[in-house]
Amino acid sequence: MAAKLLSGKEVSESMLAEVLKDANELKAKGITVKMAIMRVGEDPGSISYEKSIITRMGKSNIEVESVQFPIDVTEADFIAKLQSINEDKNIHSVLIFQPLPDQIDAEKIKYLLSPEKDPDALNPTNLGKLMIADERGFFPCTAEGVMEMFKFYNIDVKGKDVVVINNSNVLGKPLTIMLTNEFATVTMCHVFTKDTASYTKKADIVVTACGIYGLVKPDMLSEDCILIDVAMAQMKDENKEFVLNEEGKKIRTGDAHVDCLNKVAMITSATPGCGGGTGPITTALLAKHVIKACKMQNGLL
Repeated sequence: MAAKLLSGKEVSESMLAEVLKDANELKAKGITVKMAIMRVGEDPGSISYEKSIITRMGKSNIEVESVQFPIDVTEADFIAKLQSINEDKNIHSVLIFQPLPDQIDAEKIKYLLSPEKDPDALNPTNLGKLMIADERGFFPCTAEGVMEMFKFYNIDVKGKDVVVINNSNVLGKPLTIMLTNEFATVTMCHVFTKDTASYTKKADIVVTACGIYGLVKPDMLSEDCILIDVAMAQMKDENKEFVLNEEGKKIRTGDAHVDCLNKVAMITSATPGCGGGTGPITTALLAKHVIKACKMQNGLL
């Protein structure tokens, strides 16, 4: 029997409807919600991502100021603009595209970014607020997106055994804290874990985000398991060659092998036929965080 599909798109649409409602209510109070994007260089992927954010925010009645720098911008000039945005009461959030070029100290920048204008938890102050479950902080959007999916589908993690296959600062570590704050029992696996399957076989919920198609196979999971696949990968065959679709294009996937669909109880993954994954929730959460920042800076939250 095929698993129940969990749709990140469905979750994001519900969130964005609330974001638009909030933005319109703020507009009626004379407050225009606005964020800034700081981008260095002309990387095509970054430009594409920036355009998608501007489009998404526009549909949510959120203004975007795009601040672009040449690849050889000095650290002093970058910091001067960041400090100007920090002090600008009409800009409520700023997203700094990573990675920054070598001449700019990324460690210095993340501490200079105002925590109150930090929608994706770049400043460690917000990660500290996550540790103590301070709801006035901003948490990494990718990790929080998993929690939003649980909330939308009424999946109670309290008392559940959860395995997270990822130990990054943007997903594995913050998600583990979020789950622990909700009284889940969490095991974090990573590249040096000796036998990941020995943990996943016993798990009620498995969250994976490694970018390797087939990393999670059906025999690693129980029939009652909920599989949340956050990864973005491309399908390869047994010879590690890319598998192409009928149009000759590479097939987008998650970590989950396609056969997981017929093993687990619930699933979301970018792997074809598996619900689509959590990707759409990330941008929706970014918009939600910009609204939250605007409300806090105007004494409405």
